[in-house]
Amino acid sequence: MIDVLLWPETPPGPATAESPSLTLYAADGPATGAVVVCPGGGYSGLADHEGAVIARWLVTLGIDAYVLRYRVAGAEPGREPLNPAPLYDLRQAVRVVRERGAGRVAVMGFSAGGHLAATLATSKEGDRADAVILGYPVIDLTGARVHSGSRRQLLGPDGTEEQATALSAHLNVTAETPPTFLWHTAADQGVPAENSLLFATALGRVGTPYELHVFPEGRHGLGLAQDEPAASAWPGLCATWLADQGFGPRP
Repeated sequence: MIDVLLWPETPPGPATAESPSLTLYAADGPATGAVVVCPGGGYSGLADHEGAVIARWLVTLGIDAYVLRYRVAGAEPGREPLNPAPLYDLRQAVRVVRERGAGRVAVMGFSAGGHLAATLATSKEGDRADAVILGYPVIDLTGARVHSGSRRQLLGPDGTEEQATALSAHLNVTAETPPTFLWHTAADQGVPAENSLLFATALGRVGTPYELHVFPEGRHGLGLAQDEPAASAWPGLCATWLADQGFGPRP
């Protein structure tokens, strides 16, 4: 593991108790691209099993993995809304990884980290990365599918429907959105699979290539899903997809 400087000075946007950072897990030998990993945690924390564990798997594919500790809200009452601090951190992370000579850069996110990755992928500003991997992502911050915790942490208790709509990634997909790999489970009660379906439908509408897998069983937050017979197939499927995008050798 190598700590890589993310912000040379004070980062822009809201300050939080924990400073954003980037940790490199380097592949053995020349790497075929890099992936920035965004753990989930509802924008209130960061899930360990969606960070280092994922990075170590990517390293076995010959890919450099950078785990991003983006700013989260924590449990502080009365604080200012978190948005757009996480997006600033991810955008800067992609910039730093490119400056380190990574060549092709993908972003991977789980749950709220998937929302962050999808927000970058559909942003009209900055570097969007070359490919996107979304595991059981939060996509829609409005309506019946909303993950209320993520919305509340990002926008605060007084967040408006207009703000939530602007951060619903499926509404911002364009032909410039990078190719995307998505996976979810139909049994997910935390973030319904409709979130992934909405994003895939939006990608298809503009002609952006995507691959979508919805497995029948499995709770929310599976990570590598090693104990789920069906969902445990996702890393192998993703490895093949990454190779097709120019990341790592084809399995």
